[in-house]
Amino acid sequence: MLIEQVRTTKRPMIITQHGKSTAVILDVREYEALLEKLEILQDIRLAESHIEQGLGISHNEAQKHIRERIKQHGE
Repeated sequence: MLIEQVRTTKRPMIITQHGKSTAVILDVREYEALLEKLEILQDIRLAESHIEQGLGISHNEAQKHIRERIKQHGE
């Protein structure tokens, strides 16, 4: 019944023990979506860190690299 409720509502269910949260039951698709969002946020944080460290490249430079790679794969 609990699993069916989580599946139907797509909302996590918090399990408590002695009045304190101890576990979460989460629909697997919702879990996978959360993981995907987390990976994107981590990528953004890494990119921001690289920019702050001066490791980023300009938009024009990025376009140039992409065009070169596309050209190489087309040959």
